Amino acid sequence: MLMWSTVVTFLLSLVAIGPLRASAPSWLLSGAELAAVISLFALVCFLESSGGNTDRSNPAA
Repeated sequence: MLMWSTVVTFLLSLVAIGPLRASAPSWLLSGAELAAVISLFALVCFLESSGGNTDRSNPAA
């Protein structure tokens, strides 16, 4: 559930940064940029921790 809310946050922040940039206040733009960076970092962490990465140097430990 946390992953899906992170995806929604990332997409909403991209909408605020992209098409709505001209009409959005400056505090919303800076908040949307911060939310995009944090949610992208969280998504990368979720992908790394999911165990789907089979390219490991020492698989048998």
